[in-house]
Amino acid sequence: MSFKKKLLTVCALPLLPVIIWAILTPRPPLLDNIAFSTVVLDRQGRLMRLSLASDERYRVYTPLGQISPALVEATLLYEDKYFRSHPGVNPAALARAIASTCFGERRMGASTITMQLARLRLGLDTGTIVGKLRQMERALAYELHYSKDEILEAYFNLAPYGGNIEGCGAASRIYYHKAPDKLSLVEALSLVSVPQNPSRRNPLPVRRQNGKGEADSALEEAQQRIFKLWVEKHPEDAGSAFLTRARLEVFSPATLPFAAPHVSTEGILQHAGPAPLQTTIDYRMQRQLERMLSATVERSAPQGVRNASALLVHWPSMEVRALVGSADFFNQEIEGQVDGTRARRSPGSTLKPFIYALGLDQGLIHPRTLLYDTPRSFGGYDPENADQQFRGPLSATEALRLSRNIPAIGLAGRLGKNRDDGRTQPDLYDFLKESGVAFDYGKEHYGLALVLGGAEVSMRELAKLYAMLANRGVKRELRLFSTDAQARPEPQQAAGEQARMLSPEACVLTLDMLRNIPGSQGLRNSSMVMRVPMYWKTGTSNGYRDAWTAGIFGPYVLVVWVGNFDNTPNLSFVGAHIAAPLFWEMADAVYAMEKIGDAPMQNMEGLNIKRVKVCSGTGDLDTRLCRELTDTLFIPGVSPIADSGVYRQILIDKATGLRACVDVPGETSQVVWEFWPTDLQRVFRSAGIMKPAPPPFLPECGINDNPGGIPPEIISPKPGVVYHRSLAHPEGTVITLHAAGDADVTDFFWFSGAEFIGRSSPSEHLVWTPPGGTSVIRVVDNFGRGQTRKVVVELTE
Repeated sequence: MSFKKKLLTVCALPLLPVIIWAILTPRPPLLDNIAFSTVVLDRQGRLMRLSLASDERYRVYTPLGQISPALVEATLLYEDKYFRSHPGVNPAALARAIASTCFGERRMGASTITMQLARLRLGLDTGTIVGKLRQMERALAYELHYSKDEILEAYFNLAPYGGNIEGCGAASRIYYHKAPDKLSLVEALSLVSVPQNPSRRNPLPVRRQNGKGEADSALEEAQQRIFKLWVEKHPEDAGSAFLTRARLEVFSPATLPFAAPHVSTEGILQHAGPAPLQTTIDYRMQRQLERMLSATVERSAPQGVRNASALLVHWPSMEVRALVGSADFFNQEIEGQVDGTRARRSPGSTLKPFIYALGLDQGLIHPRTLLYDTPRSFGGYDPENADQQFRGPLSATEALRLSRNIPAIGLAGRLGKNRDDGRTQPDLYDFLKESGVAFDYGKEHYGLALVLGGAEVSMRELAKLYAMLANRGVKRELRLFSTDAQARPEPQQAAGEQARMLSPEACVLTLDMLRNIPGSQGLRNSSMVMRVPMYWKTGTSNGYRDAWTAGIFGPYVLVVWVGNFDNTPNLSFVGAHIAAPLFWEMADAVYAMEKIGDAPMQNMEGLNIKRVKVCSGTGDLDTRLCRELTDTLFIPGVSPIADSGVYRQILIDKATGLRACVDVPGETSQVVWEFWPTDLQRVFRSAGIMKPAPPPFLPECGINDNPGGIPPEIISPKPGVVYHRSLAHPEGTVITLHAAGDADVTDFFWFSGAEFIGRSSPSEHLVWTPPGGTSVIRVVDNFGRGQTRKVVVELTE
């Protein structure tokens, strides 16, 4: 027997108990209970953030199939070229190591990759005989219970690569800013020798210099050896490998990206499992919006502006492409780590488009329907417009674009009435709640103040609502991570119909009402050129704490908020002044990165929408009485067809100019007259516009000869209000009686029950001292048309 065989026999005999022990050992854990870092990627797979594992190490789980083949081959070539054939312990290598030790030669390592994995996994001290035997036992056990690829994968996930960096996944991400399957040949070869001595061969560029100024490090010596081994096997790579090595750039953990910090932090806190977390963020758009938002806050700092947030959503897929939670994530003074897109704030007027969408859906309006912007009371709620003025009659489109409060509240008060078929329709609260807005209180708590931002919503909820308009009324959830449940296609049948909140027709008409086309006056106080139609709405919260702009352009929904997280009010926080310019700039920047078209208004075929002619001033479909016409979109069978009653034909006596009751050929003529209610006539007069009342009737006309007309409307006392009267000072409690009537009204007569109170003209107020308890007052105009109202007066001490 040769000396070599004798040596192998001598080495194998002590291993027999180890082999038996390994056979009897239960299946040992491989990567179980190993803490891994969270890898956060953008939608293109670029690294956005790499977290530390729970043991403060960078360790990225990487399947073997996602590791550079060159790194795998070179590691086996350098560390364990018989890996595929030995049983975990290489007897020949072990014999060589023992012989070199016995004969005083240079010590040679005998550890296989499987043995190194055992040492790493168990934290063994292999400098002792007991530690070495334990290492071999575990290596044999691994080989018995796992495949070679599973063992190799575990090794590449646990091998030390210097400092607190473990595993080739973390090493490639940190040192070369690449995924491990994207490493170049020289980058892969440069990592091979590090695990043998990670403290001396750390790839970080901290090198000792010799007297000639040349790098002299253990890493480079080891690299030379692996390069030589590789070229011997792959001579065709000789030139490329060394040429590439000369330009090799190595990064430190300090250079790791920390992109979209609010998104990546949310992902790290919620993500479970070692797999990379891929977000829907577009890194280019994210960085661009971050820069623009920070620049706006910095530029506006002298006005007390300290913070802002922005959210960009690709509405066809509902993917969040950019999320800027604050102006500076690292600024504690502005609470920068708070995510403004999740914070619940007053939305101001940004909910108004959905009032009009519901009104369109419920047949209350079409885009040119006449709405009144005049002083009104809603159950004791006396809203005002932002400019504290009134504009009189407006089309629904004008009322929405100009963000007039009174028309919006009036329309909201009409929502939710039962249909002719008995089905209940949603009001604004019902619609928002079913659409996913999380209210803190019930409907009664908010009332009509909900129209003006009386409830809090988040930017994410607002973005979903605007995306619903673009998605033709279908409610869909935002997608921030590619693993979200919403990544699955939505059912197209029953489940999809259950998610429909608005009709496609109402959504298209609402978008058309919001539309600002290139060249329009939509970009007020801005020098920016609009390159694509935008559908947007501003909002300003009560008390000037929040400034908003939300809207749609191309395939994107963008929501912008400017304010302070500590709720500090600021007169600069006006949506149209500070949030809208930022919205336009961001939209223009997105357009520059991705050429987009007018996606929301495409593919209208098959919808129940027609374009019809209506009267310009009133929106009436009967155009026979008006001179000026305009176009409007219309939903046949849904949109209202009733006339406003403003344009009426009256008979005029040619001799006197008075209104006649009977048409007498040659003596009377038919004239079209505008009948504006008396309260609107006051608004016209205050604006310097004269709308003359129709002439009075001839004396021979009786009261019953007046054709139709509208009854008066009691403005005061207010409906739903309980008045209080002090017993100590009964004379101090009075109620103002005031009404508005048709254009031809000259007098109002007031009654409390059967008792006559007094007479007033449309421009006068009457003062009434009410009794305690419940009274019913009635107003009758000079044509006998009337209205009643219940008045409740509580007596107090």
